[in-house]
Amino acid sequence: MRKTRAKTAAVTLTLIGTTLTSGIAVASTPAATAAHATAGPTATAAESRFGYFPVYGRTLEAVTLRKMPSSSSTALGVIPKGVKLIAYEAELGHKNFKACGKLGRKWYRVGKDGTDIHGWVVADCLKMAR
Repeated sequence: MRKTRAKTAAVTLTLIGTTLTSGIAVASTPAATAAHATAGPTATAAESRFGYFPVYGRTLEAVTLRKMPSSSSTALGVIPKGVKLIAYEAELGHKNFKACGKLGRKWYRVGKDGTDIHGWVVADCLKMAR
């Protein structure tokens, strides 16, 4: 229980120091800036259930942008509901968890057009264009 509280406190403290950029709250820490610079998209024709990546989608609710495809990964910021993102690839996480009212473990590496904001979000929290 102490570990969970410590993680929650760390994420809360990280998100307290955010700045609003293009409708997305991004943590203003050096680690987050470095992650954005190195995690930029490379649009490749990877197959998905929608055909090929990249694919556009919108967030179904406010969702945490993470450095890696894991619920325990560093939170880079929070993306509000309704923001249009581009998914570049999909990956399965190591364990199931509940997000956006569904149980799953699939993640999308996403970015926002015209910004340097990139990271991973839970797949169930995006409505993809078909």
